[in-house]
Amino acid sequence: MKSFYFYFIGMTVLGLQACQLGDGYQDIRNYYFPLKTLESGLVYEYEPLGISPNGTAYWYYRSLIDGDEVNLTGTYYEQELIPQQLSNERMTGAGMILQDLFLYENDSSNAEVQIQIPVQVIEDDVFPFRVKENGGVYLYHIRWQPPQDSGATIDVIKNRRYLGDTTITFQDQQYAALIFELKELIAYDKEGVLEQEYNGREIYAKGLGLYYYSKRISEDLHLRYQLKDRYPMERLEEKFRLQYQE
Repeated sequence: MKSFYFYFIGMTVLGLQACQLGDGYQDIRNYYFPLKTLESGLVYEYEPLGISPNGTAYWYYRSLIDGDEVNLTGTYYEQELIPQQLSNERMTGAGMILQDLFLYENDSSNAEVQIQIPVQVIEDDVFPFRVKENGGVYLYHIRWQPPQDSGATIDVIKNRRYLGDTTITFQDQQYAALIFELKELIAYDKEGVLEQEYNGREIYAKGLGLYYYSKRISEDLHLRYQLKDRYPMERLEEKFRLQYQE
């Protein structure tokens, strides 16, 4: 795992608005999630393209703005509106960095009880505000101990590299967008290290945030998700309430 880790240690970058700078760097702040719009909170519904073992993915994003301090919380839900992940990001001049992350899983002795798993943040780059082609990579590294597997640790290392510009269409409207290459390493360590590497892509659209993401698990399984809709949390709650009544 060390060779992967040190090879992908990224750059620290600075930036303001989305524009082309004289040194070849592009400011891409406006391509991340619209923090001002998200003060009231919105659900981002991502639909799977092709086969997916998990079905639709729901993320509830809400920004907290207090003077110069800006934070973005994200809660990930799958089916039955049960949270699977809770993250807290902070905005800096260089970009968005991960402050806190918690995972959730069912208690083995009581399926109705969830266990909150704290995650150690080792490298915190989530999204840079200033990029250029072939300009470096941006590193994200977290670690946790699975509660049902005493003595084990799991590391997830991701690096993002800016590939270029594109356009996307969302709800009949065109948006300028950016493509990032994603490389991911998952390492399970218990009396020896088992590693798996994956490749993927992300597309961020100006004024929307994350529009598309993918990860190739194997030759036969390529997970791909695309933004289908955005709406208030009340609509998602109503959707699941109606499902329970059927």
